[in-house]
Amino acid sequence: MSTVEGHQGSHQDLANFCAKHHIELALNQVNLLRELPDTTRKRIQSKCSWRLVGRDGTVLAQEDPTHDVLFIIHGTVRVAQFTQGGREIAFAEIGVGGHVGEIAAIDGGRRSAYVVAETDTVLAVLAQEDFLDLLRQNTDFAFSVMRSLSATIRGANKRVRDLTGLKAPDRVALELLKMATMTASSPNATSITLRPSPTASEIANKASTTRETVARALSQLIRQGLLVRDGHDLQIVSIAAMEEHIARMSQGI
Repeated sequence: MSTVEGHQGSHQDLANFCAKHHIELALNQVNLLRELPDTTRKRIQSKCSWRLVGRDGTVLAQEDPTHDVLFIIHGTVRVAQFTQGGREIAFAEIGVGGHVGEIAAIDGGRRSAYVVAETDTVLAVLAQEDFLDLLRQNTDFAFSVMRSLSATIRGANKRVRDLTGLKAPDRVALELLKMATMTASSPNATSITLRPSPTASEIANKASTTRETVARALSQLIRQGLLVRDGHDLQIVSIAAMEEHIARMSQGI
């Protein structure tokens, strides 16, 4: 259950939430701004407004005509699109230090995807004109934006390869592996437990499939000894074995 009443928090909600969670309304952790001098970053900060969006609230709507750029100060958002049948296709999760909205800010077009708050999320909102002024005036910032766009394109290309090169049950395995590695306490972990296990709907959205397919895929992975269910938790027994399984499936072996 969200700790924020409603999807869009008021200024008082924002103040109370930040005080409770010890959140500083600052841009110190924003990846795009790391190479800028402190004075420049603080000047940008002074131009930002701040938003609190409750869990499952809409941060940006596809086809919306707004052009602001939003920096994620606290929480996680999910970038997604929906098929004509209403099924969600999740493209990326973006956490603290990330940003969304730069494509519409640059080309002046409508929003190309939905952005939904995975958790209660605090955002810094920079107007399009201020973002474009910064691009024109600061070469380091412009290169940071270009690198970010390049990473987005590479990520989208990989997402397309995964969707077209793997069958739905194997995409389930891949998404579980991604979730596990994101939550791992150590990059060298050999076994990871998801506590609690993501829901079938969450996995289905990320794997672009149905909950029924997820249920069948999980049962199969458990029978193969790659997963173990323990109450509400789900353990990937061996990261290496799961990676090998996905590699075999991608090659049609």
